[in-house]
Amino acid sequence: MTQTSSTLTPDRQRPAAAPGPGTSPVRAWLAVIALSLGTFSFVTTETLPIGLLPSIGAGVDVSVGTAGFLVTGFAAVAAITAAPLTTLCGRMDRKWLLAGLLVMYVAGNLLATVASSYGALLSARVLVALAHGVFWSIAAAIAVRLVPERHAVRATALVLGGISLASVLGVPLGTMIGQRSGWHTAFAAVAAIGFVVLVAVLLLLPNLPAQGSGSLAALPRVLRNGRLRVAVAVTALVMIGHFLAFTYIAPYLEQITGISEGMVGVLLLVFGAAGFAGNFVAGAVVGRSVHGTLTGALVLMTVSLALLWVFGDSRPAAITLLVLWGLAFAALPVGLQTWVLQLAKEESDAASSLYVAAFNGAIAVGSLAGGLLVDSAAGPRAVTAVAAALTACALLTLLLSARGTRAPAPSPIATNA
Repeated sequence: MTQTSSTLTPDRQRPAAAPGPGTSPVRAWLAVIALSLGTFSFVTTETLPIGLLPSIGAGVDVSVGTAGFLVTGFAAVAAITAAPLTTLCGRMDRKWLLAGLLVMYVAGNLLATVASSYGALLSARVLVALAHGVFWSIAAAIAVRLVPERHAVRATALVLGGISLASVLGVPLGTMIGQRSGWHTAFAAVAAIGFVVLVAVLLLLPNLPAQGSGSLAALPRVLRNGRLRVAVAVTALVMIGHFLAFTYIAPYLEQITGISEGMVGVLLLVFGAAGFAGNFVAGAVVGRSVHGTLTGALVLMTVSLALLWVFGDSRPAAITLLVLWGLAFAALPVGLQTWVLQLAKEESDAASSLYVAAFNGAIAVGSLAGGLLVDSAAGPRAVTAVAAALTACALLTLLLSARGTRAPAPSPIATNA
């Protein structure tokens, strides 16, 4: 497989498949917004327990570390199933595939709202996880097919923005709802969002016949791309580091910094606000240099985590470093996925599914390792030190990667839905 980028510049775009004669521009853009809300809801659900681990653990009578497996198990299932399920679903009409995935999403979260045991809650999470990786892998590519080719970049950015927004705002908002009304209510809230997206998909999306082959042979083809393997490795390293620390940020802030439980949600909202600002910064610079954007974000994130390990018991320092961490992290999902799609050629779905698998596998490993550290004698403080070391390794891997990834490139356009 050649190293040619699949990122399509305006003068080289392949024609986007027409959404259908009865689809107006307004309806098409409303459908794109629905997809963006769908990515927001799926990723929010994945990370929802992070800010509620102490209360969930107490509610189902398990330790905080064990409760963290609700994130680990979810991510592991999504990581293992994303690539094979995405390729095997390659021949399904995209409208009805999305509808089926959203039915699974709503059902799983509704089961979580009535779960009274750890096993029941974990089972509900697995059901959503099975749909999660496939949805994330195909949503942006579907959005491109809904709009004229001159708007494809805008549609892709809007859908990917839903992922970034969930990463930085979903957890704090879910935490605030859960702390005020109970963690069951937080799951009910995300189930309601999923139902809205399901209705929107059924009403707004036209029938979209599949364009993929539905063959698992695509996976080994994209894995032969050496630079793509480097991008996936950087993704895995930095996300392991991030979620190793961020999954247990609530006990860290309570036990190390001395923040009250009620203030944790507020600080996570501050983290999210910083990330929201960082998302705008990333959007402005990633098109100029993906490599430079990722380098800057990884440097800031590594330094923030290392200083948080040293000065975490100081409230002013911890809050400041939390803001810098949020600012840095927001640039990573968009930058990393842009890099991955640049390195793919005709197998954009398969490349995206490998990125999703690496991302979710890293969440599983990171949250599991963080849980072991929190429950050990090392305690919550150790998670920031280990996380800083892992992000430093990601930075080093990026700097040693092929210099060709430094070339400026526009936002990715995935057209092989």
